[in-house]
Amino acid sequence: MKIVLGLAVLYGLALIWVAVNQRKLMYHPEERLYTPHQNETFPHESVELHTKDGLALKAAYKAPENGKPVVIYFHGNTGIVADAMHKLIPLASAGYGVLMPEYRGFNGNAGAPSERGLIQDAEAALRFVREKTPDAPVVYYGMSMGTGVANALAEKFPPAALVLECGFTSMTAAAQNRYPFLPVKLLIKDTYNSEKRIASLTAPLLILHGEKDKTVPVSHAYKMLTAAKSGNKTIKIYSDGHHIDLYDFGASTAVLNWLNELFFENAFKK
Repeated sequence: MKIVLGLAVLYGLALIWVAVNQRKLMYHPEERLYTPHQNETFPHESVELHTKDGLALKAAYKAPENGKPVVIYFHGNTGIVADAMHKLIPLASAGYGVLMPEYRGFNGNAGAPSERGLIQDAEAALRFVREKTPDAPVVYYGMSMGTGVANALAEKFPPAALVLECGFTSMTAAAQNRYPFLPVKLLIKDTYNSEKRIASLTAPLLILHGEKDKTVPVSHAYKMLTAAKSGNKTIKIYSDGHHIDLYDFGASTAVLNWLNELFFENAFKK
């Protein structure tokens, strides 16, 4: 009985610790996402985004060429913009505009990350693009946690197209998969309910996912595909892909070809 009581106390303390520190577990603004391509980039300018709650955020921006769309890229919960720039090189080289906003609390930005805060950051990014290129189609591209941000933005401000890489149905479901021994639904603050939000999406949708993804199981990708109301839906599953390596299996070509086909009717498709 004493052992059972002791375990119950320890479990209760663990729940309290998780409840208090959950955003530290969810967001990792001080960590870098090291990849073999980390130092690869494309010509861009450093710009500043302004949120409605008064923050000034860093961002990397490349203007579109010849009326091409602008892609707003939302990275995951670990790493900074510089860690993901290699992924957008093919798009930038093809003349697409690119905006890569840095979240609040990341890479020296003021503020602390939260679902509500990151959605405001995304809205600031969209306002910037609309001011710079009011007539350009805007594509939202989210990776991992960034898919939650992209889906939230898409629900409020429908994009010309949406790309989701290694996305989840909700942060609640993803966290429950990672911590099956915890009552996540009772604890979590930032739920990022993407499955519910994507139900309003009618824009073209591209979903990329790795079959071997242990962070977000591939089943999330199929559920998101089903939930979206888009008439144009494409899913690409990489049999050897994990959570952060899809670009080692040709994801960059897949995204570029899909966007070219979507916007230019195969004129630039390779």
